[in-house]
Amino acid sequence: MSELFFEIGSEELPAKEILSAVAELAADIARRLDEARLGHGPPRTYATPRRLVVVIPDVEARQPDRREEVLGPPAKVGFKDGQPTKAAEGFAKKQGLPLSALFKKETPQGEYVAALVEEKGRLAQALLPEMLAAAIAKISWKRSMRWGSGDATFARPIQWIVALYAGEVLRFSYGDVESGRESRGHRFLAPGNFSVVDEAQYLREIEARKVVVDVERRKALILSGATERAESAGGDLYADVALLDEVAELVEWPVPMLGSFDAHYLEIPQEVLISEMREHLRYFSVVDDSGKLLPNFVVVANTKVEDPQISLDGYRRVLSARFQDGRFFFTEDQKSPLWSRVERLKTMAFHRALGTQLEKVERVIRLAFWLAAELGLPGAPPAAPADPYALASGPKSEGAGAAFDYLLARAGYLMKADLTTLMVFEFPELQGAMGRAYALRSGEPAVVAHAIEEHYWPKNAGERTSSGEHKGGVYGGLLGLADRLDSIVGIFATGKGPTGTADPFGLRRAALGILTIAGDRGWHVDLPRAIEQALMLVGSKRKNPAPEVQAEVAEFFRTRMKGLLTQDGIASDVAEAVLAARASDVLDVDQRAKALAGLRAGADFSAVAEAFKRVANILRDQKDIAETVDAAAFGTEAERMLWEATSMVEVNVQVATKRGAFDEAFSEIARLRLPLDRFFKDVMVMDPDPRVRQNRVALLAKLQRIFAPLADLRALS
Repeated sequence: MSELFFEIGSEELPAKEILSAVAELAADIARRLDEARLGHGPPRTYATPRRLVVVIPDVEARQPDRREEVLGPPAKVGFKDGQPTKAAEGFAKKQGLPLSALFKKETPQGEYVAALVEEKGRLAQALLPEMLAAAIAKISWKRSMRWGSGDATFARPIQWIVALYAGEVLRFSYGDVESGRESRGHRFLAPGNFSVVDEAQYLREIEARKVVVDVERRKALILSGATERAESAGGDLYADVALLDEVAELVEWPVPMLGSFDAHYLEIPQEVLISEMREHLRYFSVVDDSGKLLPNFVVVANTKVEDPQISLDGYRRVLSARFQDGRFFFTEDQKSPLWSRVERLKTMAFHRALGTQLEKVERVIRLAFWLAAELGLPGAPPAAPADPYALASGPKSEGAGAAFDYLLARAGYLMKADLTTLMVFEFPELQGAMGRAYALRSGEPAVVAHAIEEHYWPKNAGERTSSGEHKGGVYGGLLGLADRLDSIVGIFATGKGPTGTADPFGLRRAALGILTIAGDRGWHVDLPRAIEQALMLVGSKRKNPAPEVQAEVAEFFRTRMKGLLTQDGIASDVAEAVLAARASDVLDVDQRAKALAGLRAGADFSAVAEAFKRVANILRDQKDIAETVDAAAFGTEAERMLWEATSMVEVNVQVATKRGAFDEAFSEIARLRLPLDRFFKDVMVMDPDPRVRQNRVALLAKLQRIFAPLADLRALS
């Protein structure tokens, strides 16, 4: 066994695709090794803007010899009148064998054409070059390009390839580049070539040549250096994990530098300044202990310069130009109070089949009021106001005396108003944040201003959904649920739901947002009812039949819920068992899955689950099952024992379920193990007497109905 070392050197690669590309490359090479029957260790990867590196230890030197029977087409297809057909000829050719080597083999599925394949194992040294060349071509880039005179493609022109096995060069070419052992250091600080022997020597040499090839080490150096520079300015580095990830893929030798800008720009909302620095220039922001922005930034260069101040002056000039634009947008936007912008939403399309942004806003407001009433939130009215706009445009109210319906309606109408501002037009990522800032400057109630921003939360997985009851209160959560649900149901109603990997409207993210909001806030949202209500509000804009849309959306959420459960460590079959019970309450699904997973780990559960599967199998073919059980008609002690246990468990499960104590409800299953075992041992369910048989079937049906709303135990493997 020996080490496989593979490096692709190129012009600067797209930063956001580097990590996925090197992971894909490593997985593809490992897959090809597996298919070639070459054992190997786990791949290790390194990556910078100019190189992708994959190292796979312990690659076997030779394939094992192969001797196996291979099945081809069915015998009746492979032979006709005793003579081989084209199908048999093709099978023999694929196996590299003459027709005379084929024979017929009987299998449980019938008679098939078969062949005995014997193959001498080949050396890894002979197999690897073709694998590596194919793996380069297989990487999925958003955009690829050609260079030179060949047809080979890559994200950027390839400059060098290092391919070694056991220290020896694997010879192949990709495009006009020949593989070898020569790698390169930093483009400016150490541009010369050097020879690679193995991974350990490469890691020593490459860092000596001013390239930090390990991604996590590069991040750590950037973070520590940037933090140190921020502290030297009397502040703290503004936490931004996504920016750290991106900057790490822009540099090979990180050199953090502290810059500053004119303090008068701090008059602009800091969200704007941070966005300018982050999105357009990849600068880190610096804040004080309270989180307030300081007039400083940290920029990470890719090389050490002789006079840092010259570079910093350049960075500052570029930043000042961006800030000037931001100040202009901010000043112009404030000439119109945020409420005056609501009317402008009439001119902005949400979706050509679903109307304007204002039409969407009004659907969302009515759905939010419906949700508030369904959830029984304190202060929520029993129904949406007859004229939400008249209510929302009335006198402003603030503090404890502010009515629930006024605050929700006001926040609802304002939640998309910042889409009409110059600032959000220039910086779409600031929608919501600018709505909050402009609302506060327009004198809106603070809870309304924060609800405008919070209705967009969470924007990504793992992010918070609320800043606390003292900020957006329940209003941001209600509007966030209603906004996402309106989008999902509306788009499905037009027949444009996600297909495959295509999701142009971000509906998968929206669905996860709904599940996260409900889970974080402890809201028991009945999804089928909510979907029905949202669809009713879409009204005549619906294209497809309502039952069809409801079924599609329900299945869409079901898939998302299963994904969240499995991400949380719930076994796939446990998630399936809970969801198969036609779960409708978002919060209950999670609680039931965790309760069932805990119970399943018990020693007795497997036997009970098998008994329940047996019950389900018996009931599957039964028709006209009686709703009631005649306990007086039981003729055996086993029947009476199961009846008494079932009656007791039914009450206990109902009480526990009503309290949301699903772990207690599922634990009642254990009470049924002995009665069920004895019942199946002593009783013949399919008794010749129809009345006896029907009563016993009714007993089992009653037993199944107790747990059917909690989970379908048949789904458990």
